[in-house]
Amino acid sequence: MHNESMPQAALRAVDSDGSAGLPVGELIRGPIKSKTIFPVIVLHLLAQAPDHGHGLMQRIDGLCQGLLAVNTNTMYPLLRRLEERGFVVGEWEHPTKRSRRYYRITDAGRERLERIKSAMLPYLDMLAASIARLRGELYPPQITAALTQVRKNA
Repeated sequence: MHNESMPQAALRAVDSDGSAGLPVGELIRGPIKSKTIFPVIVLHLLAQAPDHGHGLMQRIDGLCQGLLAVNTNTMYPLLRRLEERGFVVGEWEHPTKRSRRYYRITDAGRERLERIKSAMLPYLDMLAASIARLRGELYPPQITAALTQVRKNA
């Protein structure tokens, strides 16, 4: 039986269906993108404006500046899964011929997005803290100051 400490038990990631997933510590070492980050980003972007799969990939790339690479093999199965679960609705741009399929978030999708976001904040805080620690280890303050000076003089 896996015994979690109280703070760690509260830090559980959320799967794409909104259910509690792996403990955050395990998830960071495991598959982050398709199970956790992409569903919430897609629902968030669709809450802002409907879009087609390729448009969503471009928006994710712009938002994450290439850090999270998304491709058609990730995006389209995710959109189908979200549609099957009733979180998004897809409609063809031209109903009589195969064209781009535009997706919009449903009320159920908005509710799911809010649940995922509330459970995901501790996970994102943990990731940010990890990155800050790594940056501090690799670039102590004196090195950071020197690099900043070099950039100013460049």
